[in-house]
Amino acid sequence: MIKLFFITVLVVTTRMPADGWLQWTRSFNDHKTCIQSVGTTYEQISLSVRGHLGREFIKIKEMRCLTYQEAVELNVELGH
Repeated sequence: MIKLFFITVLVVTTRMPADGWLQWTRSFNDHKTCIQSVGTTYEQISLSVRGHLGREFIKIKEMRCLTYQEAVELNVELGH
């Protein structure tokens, strides 16, 4: 089975629960390539997340590479 990784951003918003993981739409076939992409696209993704969330955006806490299921599990832990 192929394991896909996505750039995933932990954001703080005015929504409740305030913290949540958002996943970028582009997938990567391996963790290393995903991590390298974070390094080269961090600012672009940050600006896109801010634009997407608008006034609800407070800050980005973290950006990492996760599978879809990992992000789901982390969001469940946060109360989503």
